[in-house]
Amino acid sequence: MLFVDTSAFLALVNEKDENHTAAVVFLEDIKNGKVKIKKIMTSDYIIDETLTRIRYAVGHREAVEWGKDILSSKVVEKSEVGKEIFGLAWELFETYEDKKLSFTDCTSFALMKKRSIEKAFSFDEDFERMGFILFP
Repeated sequence: MLFVDTSAFLALVNEKDENHTAAVVFLEDIKNGKVKIKKIMTSDYIIDETLTRIRYAVGHREAVEWGKDILSSKVVEKSEVGKEIFGLAWELFETYEDKKLSFTDCTSFALMKKRSIEKAFSFDEDFERMGFILFP
């Protein structure tokens, strides 16, 4: 399974993003079977963060369009953080004083650990620092 982070979604939508080309090529590699991924997942916290970032970086219309696409997607599994993952994320947030992790990132790490997800489609190196395999 591949977890998709805000930075990947934003790079796909925002043509001015420095990672846009890499994100588009990686997505095409998945679609063409060059990269073998059985399932793709994200969380409600990532959707929240992505909607906001698209709105401010690209525009409201694009954010709404992306929101409709992701919410109706049958390809991307959308997982709710919920109480248990929130609690685990809080523990991570409290523990890692030496790393400047956002709370949303901590929810992603907790969810990934709970679901035994090792791979992330992200341009955020914190995923790698926390022991996950970063793509592209």
